[in-house]
Amino acid sequence: MTEISSRLSLESAFKMRFQVVVFNCLILPFLRRSLCSFVSNEEASALLQWKRTFITQNNVLLASWSFQPNVNSSASIPCFWYGISCRRGSINRLNLTNSGISATLHDFPFSSLSNLEFLDLSMNNLSGTIPNKISELTRLVYLDLSINQFSGPIPRDMRFLTNLQTLHIFYNKLNGSIPGEIGQLVSLTELALYSNNLEGPIPISLANLTNLTSLFLYENRLSGSIPQEFGNLLNLVELYADTNRFSGEIPATFGNLTNLRVLYLFKNQLSGAIPREIGKIKPLQRLSLHSNNLSGSIPPSIGNLTGLTLLHLYGNRLSGSIPQEVGNLRGLYDLELSMNWLGGPIPATIGNLSKLEVLFLRLNSLEGSIPEELGKLERLVVLEIDHNHLFGHLPENLCRSGKLQNFTTSNNMLSGPIPKSLKNCSSLIRVRLSKNQFSGDISEAFGIYPNLQFMDLSDNNFHGVLSKDWGSSKQLTNLWIARNNISGIIPPEIGDITQLTWLDLSGNQIVGEIPDEFEELSFLENLDLSKNMLNGSIPQYIGGFLHLLTLNLSWNGLSGPIPAGFEKLKNISFVDLSYNNLEGHIPNIMKYMNASLEGNKGLCGNMNGFEPCQSSHSSRKGLPLI
Repeated sequence: MTEISSRLSLESAFKMRFQVVVFNCLILPFLRRSLCSFVSNEEASALLQWKRTFITQNNVLLASWSFQPNVNSSASIPCFWYGISCRRGSINRLNLTNSGISATLHDFPFSSLSNLEFLDLSMNNLSGTIPNKISELTRLVYLDLSINQFSGPIPRDMRFLTNLQTLHIFYNKLNGSIPGEIGQLVSLTELALYSNNLEGPIPISLANLTNLTSLFLYENRLSGSIPQEFGNLLNLVELYADTNRFSGEIPATFGNLTNLRVLYLFKNQLSGAIPREIGKIKPLQRLSLHSNNLSGSIPPSIGNLTGLTLLHLYGNRLSGSIPQEVGNLRGLYDLELSMNWLGGPIPATIGNLSKLEVLFLRLNSLEGSIPEELGKLERLVVLEIDHNHLFGHLPENLCRSGKLQNFTTSNNMLSGPIPKSLKNCSSLIRVRLSKNQFSGDISEAFGIYPNLQFMDLSDNNFHGVLSKDWGSSKQLTNLWIARNNISGIIPPEIGDITQLTWLDLSGNQIVGEIPDEFEELSFLENLDLSKNMLNGSIPQYIGGFLHLLTLNLSWNGLSGPIPAGFEKLKNISFVDLSYNNLEGHIPNIMKYMNASLEGNKGLCGNMNGFEPCQSSHSSRKGLPLI
């Protein structure tokens, strides 16, 4: 989310940076005759000729585009037309961004607009190829053709636009390779080619663009290695080369990029170690290398990047321990190291990251206890450390600030009671504590969570009865407390959780009947109450759970018939009512379900393994006919 939102803000900045400046002939009338009225008929006529090729002719924004020679009014002067600015009697700026134009550039009057310095045709419905004739606009400083439907290659003749400082062609359907001739545009400061279908390697000639501050290549099909020569781009501030097919190592020469603030190389096929030279990029604020094939250890030099706010290294093959130096990154708000081969303990120095909001350490081989110092992270919103080899108790002050929303520690060897700070953590939205050895009275361990949506406490050692307070979590969609030592009845208040889609209380020692209040659970998709000590009958209202996909009530003491309402359960894919005391007729629909009914001696019907039901007239057999 952080990466996407930062890009959206950049794109907005592109649009706002060069908004059309209306020529002030109206404000300074004495200039009108000297500067405005002498715009050549050729420029005006050529633009109108291009306008005639538009698919939609009744464009309200372009209503002012109407040339009347020899008429002394501002309406007949192109300098007053929408999106046009003039200088010294010639059109020098054309800004038609987001103007509802559906056309091509094949009839665009390139040769007639030789004084054009600024051209923005972004956010329209322009299609076809970018013509080679665009090279005739040799005075262009700013060119934006982004967010259109252009296809085909980037013209090699763009090399003639040697005054160009900004080139944006992102969000199109361009294909082919990046032409090496782009490297001749040595005045470029911004080059944005992202979100196209470009392929092949990055031309080494791009390293000649030493004035470049922003380079956007992401979301293409570019391949090959990232040139070592990119270390020559000493003015580079942001490099987005993610979501491509780059391979090879991250160039050590990136250590020369001492003005770089953003480096995004994620979602590629990069391999090798993270170069220790990366620690030389002191201004770096966002570093994202996730979803590659990087190996080796995290270099301790990364602790030199004290301005870092985002560090994403997840989804690689990094090994070794997390360096203590990570604790130097005191500006960090997002640290994600999941899905690697990291081992050793969680550094206590992470507790120094006072601005940290997001911490992902899941799916590694981390060992030891969770440091108490993590309780110092008062801004923490997301903490995920599941699927490791952690043991010991949870830190006492995990939710001291009351901001924690997403907390996951499943698949570890953690034990002991739930800390009081977590019980009182009313900000919680998603909690996964499953497959550990947590213990304690479940009615006392957890509090009231008005925003809770997901709770998984399965496969632990909780005991006691379920609290009626669960009914206060009105937003809850998933409640899983399977395979603990829970006793007592199912609280009727759980029926108040009307958004519930998945309830799993299986593998406990719950007694009593299935509450009538469950009838309110109209969105229920999965219900598992198996392997308990429930009695009574299967409620008739279950036939009204039209969204139900799976139902498991096996290994209880349920009795009576299978409700006839089961005939309505058209979407269900799995039913297990085995090993109860059910009796009577098996509904016909159960023949077509993936249903398990064994262990119910009183059931009968037209189903394999069961006797046909006796006719109601069978008791009169042998009596004389009347």
